[in-house]
Amino acid sequence: MYNYELSDSSLRTWIRLRQASEAVEKVLSTDLDKQGSTPGQLDVLATLDAIENPTTPGHLSDYLFREKHSMSAQLSRMWKAGTIKKTRSKKDQRVVKVVITAKGKERLAKSKVVMGQAQEIVSSALSEQELVQFDELLTKVRDKALEKMGQKAEKLPEGFDVARFEGGVE
Repeated sequence: MYNYELSDSSLRTWIRLRQASEAVEKVLSTDLDKQGSTPGQLDVLATLDAIENPTTPGHLSDYLFREKHSMSAQLSRMWKAGTIKKTRSKKDQRVVKVVITAKGKERLAKSKVVMGQAQEIVSSALSEQELVQFDELLTKVRDKALEKMGQKAEKLPEGFDVARFEGGVE
């Protein structure tokens, strides 16, 4: 990875953000790959585990800010691997509901150890005060990008267990 020393501070910051994200993702991917998993699968499993009721692929794509077709392909691979279960609504066969399986919960438990590595990288690089400031700055950038798309960040819906998402696997 090259250290771009650009005169444009906005572009330089954007590149640093992408480099940091890619570097942390590679650390995680290496260990997740040994478990037969990916960061994207970890995101899906952690989200499904934190949601009280079965959800649709569309809602799941909203939680994870992914395109619906990408989410559908991801869920198909996970269904084949046995980490999620998809069922059709009895009322409307077009509606698919998704839940995490026991195998998915087992994989999630193993994967959350890897997620701790990301937390360690970030917390060892930044002080608590810097983490708060960095979060505020990233939130501003995220919100500006969403504004350009005519969207905004919303509160998580009722029934999403944040504590469970953060680390609690029963």
